[in-house]
Amino acid sequence: MNTTPLELENIYDLAYKVLSAHGCDHFNADSVATTVSHAERDGSVSHGLFRIPGYVASLKSKKVNGVSRPSNTYLTQNAIRVEGDYGFAPVGIKVGLPELIKTTNKHGVGVLTITNTHHFAALWHETEALAENNLIGIACTAYKPSVAPAGAKKTIIWN
Repeated sequence: MNTTPLELENIYDLAYKVLSAHGCDHFNADSVATTVSHAERDGSVSHGLFRIPGYVASLKSKKVNGVSRPSNTYLTQNAIRVEGDYGFAPVGIKVGLPELIKTTNKHGVGVLTITNTHHFAALWHETEALAENNLIGIACTAYKPSVAPAGAKKTIIWN
């Protein structure tokens, strides 16, 4: 197998072009391509270009809305819910993070929940954005039990 080294800008461009060619508008393709290029930058190839075929498959199957427009709703003064409009999670994160930062700076604590999105993607991009704004954050996801907890032999299924 031959490999071709790519600069981060080329990784972003490749991801953006492929996503755009398969149904993402600029806003959606930019959000996902940024996450993909940051994953590659940080050495997490499992969440970089490796994910593009899966993203394309989900666009082709119509599982994902490539022109999603997530929106924010305040549940309390500190808690924001992003309604993801069935787009990719990085798009919802892009919409929710500015409000989370503003809320946390104002009240000292903020919580962001994201609903109706597809594939959470790399799980540190958003905490980096918080750190760049002098905040501390924890990112987690609740999805199908597919990974066993530390020390366990099987996944936990909550009823």
